[in-house]
Amino acid sequence: MEKHLLVTVSDEFHTSQSLRFVHHFFTRREDLKLTLFYVVPRRSDWRLDPINLEANPEAIVHIEQEKVSHGVPAMEKAREWLSSVGYAKEQVQVKLSNGQLGTVKEIVKESEEGLYDAAVLGRRGLSWFEEMVADSVSHRILWESISFPIWICRNTERDRKNVLVCVDGSEECLRVADHVGYMLRHEPDHNITLLHVCADDRCVDAEQIFGRALAEIKANDISDERISVKVLTSSNPAKTILHEADTKKYAAVAIGRTSHRPSTLKHIFATTSLKILRGIEGAALWLCK
Repeated sequence: MEKHLLVTVSDEFHTSQSLRFVHHFFTRREDLKLTLFYVVPRRSDWRLDPINLEANPEAIVHIEQEKVSHGVPAMEKAREWLSSVGYAKEQVQVKLSNGQLGTVKEIVKESEEGLYDAAVLGRRGLSWFEEMVADSVSHRILWESISFPIWICRNTERDRKNVLVCVDGSEECLRVADHVGYMLRHEPDHNITLLHVCADDRCVDAEQIFGRALAEIKANDISDERISVKVLTSSNPAKTILHEADTKKYAAVAIGRTSHRPSTLKHIFATTSLKILRGIEGAALWLCK
């Protein structure tokens, strides 16, 4: 079954981690359909509100100049690279957005309307603090009420295998399990490990949590020999998950996250998913809500 991914592309194509992760992760590339998506960046002096293009001719000039000088060349280079590594012309589509709604809302709008299996975002090599101050796409998109899976790729390593699925019994984690099962259905080179992190040694609900997640994965025809379960005890789930992902060299870490927008910066830093986003290296982060 064909998998359709929305892959965001910036004008710095040569550092595009999103495209390279997708290419190296999948072996059944003939089953992939890729839509490359470029959003014209806003000028630094623009507000974050949607732009009324009819009332702002200066914005129209900026958008068209950005498309010609950055957007179109980036897309051409991306298509050329995909062609050079074996993707057929009909597997790759390109879309350029004028950025009228802002980068995050444009990605959300396209992802919702296009019914993609996931939106794949790259991560530039900025520090955590710099990205928070810059209000980067990878962080802001986490706060939107969205229904599609997000893959965030930060310094991913091409030779990694398998997916670590973090489960806690929530509906979000069940959706993660289903998503991973669906994406890996015809990718036998990747196995799945379900991980539950307990605060103490009791873990009385682990069996039930695993049972529900296993049902979601197996519904996608994933065989038993490709699935394993693991329980770890820790008072710091994010640190434990990151250590497990790095030690076992997983290609991706999949986790669920509620869609409520954090009300304070303190709460932002307290969430497990953002702690993992801050610290993950070598593996992609797959998020479902």
